[in-house]
Amino acid sequence: MTSALPPCNHRCPVHTDARGYLEAITRGDYVRAAVLIKASNPFASVCSWVCSHPCEEACRRGTVDQPLGIRALKRFALEQAAKIGPMEHGPAACRYPEQWRSYASDAPLAKGRVAVVGAGPAGLTAALDLVRWGYRVKVFDRHAEPGGHLQVSLPVYRLPREAVRQDIMEIKAAGVEFCCGTEVGKDIALAQLRRDYEAVVIAVGLSLSRTLPGFEYPQVLLALPFLQNANAGRPTGAGNRVLVLGGGDVAMDVARTAIRIGAAEVTVTCLERRWEMPAHAWEIEEALAEGVSIAPGFGPVRVIVEDNSVTGLEVKEVKAVFDAFGCFNPVYYEDRRTTLACDTIILAIGQQADLSFLEGSGIPFPGGRLTVDQTSATPVAGIFACGEVAQGPGPAIAAIAGGHRAAVAVDRYLRGLGPVPVIDLHESIGELPPAVRDRLPVYPRREPQLMEARVRKKSFASLELGYAGDDAPAEAERCLRCGLGAEVRAEKCAACLTCLRVCPYGAPIMNWRASISEEACQACGICAAACPAGAITVRGLRDVDVRKAIRRVKEKSLVVFVCQRTVCYGILPGELEQTLPGGAAVIKLPTVKALQVGWILEALEAGAAGVLVVTCPPGNCRHLGGASNLEEELNRAGQLLDVVGVGARRLLISSPASGEDLHKDVNGFDLFGRQG
Repeated sequence: MTSALPPCNHRCPVHTDARGYLEAITRGDYVRAAVLIKASNPFASVCSWVCSHPCEEACRRGTVDQPLGIRALKRFALEQAAKIGPMEHGPAACRYPEQWRSYASDAPLAKGRVAVVGAGPAGLTAALDLVRWGYRVKVFDRHAEPGGHLQVSLPVYRLPREAVRQDIMEIKAAGVEFCCGTEVGKDIALAQLRRDYEAVVIAVGLSLSRTLPGFEYPQVLLALPFLQNANAGRPTGAGNRVLVLGGGDVAMDVARTAIRIGAAEVTVTCLERRWEMPAHAWEIEEALAEGVSIAPGFGPVRVIVEDNSVTGLEVKEVKAVFDAFGCFNPVYYEDRRTTLACDTIILAIGQQADLSFLEGSGIPFPGGRLTVDQTSATPVAGIFACGEVAQGPGPAIAAIAGGHRAAVAVDRYLRGLGPVPVIDLHESIGELPPAVRDRLPVYPRREPQLMEARVRKKSFASLELGYAGDDAPAEAERCLRCGLGAEVRAEKCAACLTCLRVCPYGAPIMNWRASISEEACQACGICAAACPAGAITVRGLRDVDVRKAIRRVKEKSLVVFVCQRTVCYGILPGELEQTLPGGAAVIKLPTVKALQVGWILEALEAGAAGVLVVTCPPGNCRHLGGASNLEEELNRAGQLLDVVGVGARRLLISSPASGEDLHKDVNGFDLFGRQG
């Protein structure tokens, strides 16, 4: 069994290392953050705008105050990295998640040819993986540009097309070939692809909007054509009073787009009650703020037409949407009917695939959905499928995961290894214990700025403006760093109870030796600093890494131990070094109470002229108790320095309230006296 993952990492369909890139943001290392973001997600830029962020739903911080803004921080990191310069992408970039690597062969790379039908996120992910493993891959798509719904259907105010093109540019650079404006089944037959290529991946997505019988009127529009026309600047056919039928995210996209193209009145009606609507809560709230009305809990009866024009929709109240078994089975109050006035109805009741090109291929598609096994293979040898056409409707990140799985299946098939279902063997770190949750300091979530509703509803400009000031690093520093906590080496533990005494969260458990709960530990490092036997290591603060940093100290320079949460000093990541003298070595700790006296001695022994310990201002430490008693402990360390002949004057403690305060302390620090 593999080790447990942080809940955010585990919940992500491609297991993006959210914890890792949030920590990189706190260090100001945006290039490293971008590398981690892109490691298993070839549509990182896209997901930084429109991902449904299941990682945030799993975030343990949410039980303390609010979940981390992981999706918005992804965008921040990518934008900051782009300002630094283009990234170098090696052959391992955008590989599938680590736990799937065992399914690939170590045999020499194959030279087979693979055709991918559909240039959406699933198809392009599979294509990219296969190209990186040595295959020649060509992607066929009926649209003029690759990207699928990301390119043609999603409203541009939610997803700027530059983000889509940026991700696709990197996929092209990796060697994936594109044949756009070519519709399989019309411009080229599937049978021809099967003759020309050793394998075919079908990833056509759900390109058709569902309709209802009795709704065949010119003023009744379908969601996807409506959105595509609006995005392209073509006439949509929508009138002044628009009624959107459906309760999902696509219905919200349609309603908000109708507002933007000038409809005076837009109402959304759906079977579900408000709390049952499948649309994400933030989509609904933003739509309401823009003037969209919602009439939930109604089912359509008939379109009302007068003089060949739609004037309304008769609806009846829904008694229940789901039956006792949780299955979709609406029941209505037949005597509770009303009419919703409108001049245009837009159906946003779901999508389906256009699989007409499969006629005669032998590939079954009951109910308009491809049949695939656990490996992504269809019943016809050499043909695979991924994305919504195989998995059903879902977010882009789920389609990306499906593309990774399909690539593994194709690779094994072409190597003659036999099919193996890709199974995620990882577990998630458990819930935060209530006793720990109640002791953690509360920090409000920092949200990216949004364009005001009264302004954005008149514009297709991006509604999300990004973080302001120090909001992004401050938000990243709320991360609990789940899974980077302490471990006890039992052979060294003396069962002295010191760890139990100093831990702010009560994480250690004492039997015949100490052990530390992974769920409870907050990776502060205080127990490791206090353990007299040196029996405790911290995964997020490795002693060997600190010692390596100390050994790199330049002669006569300043070594600075500082809390990782530098924003509590009013200092942004990357700005700390600018506040310090040239050549100063900065070593960041989860909290300065994790500082071990031995590190101070080693720094001075390595040739440092002095050691500066920067503590958090009172009440600002990310860990319970903060730097309490630290000054007393460091004074004892100073006495030890005097005893060994080094001199306490080479150690300074600073507790600045701002970067200016720190600058004053540093300037007043006489490296060979106490202070100037």
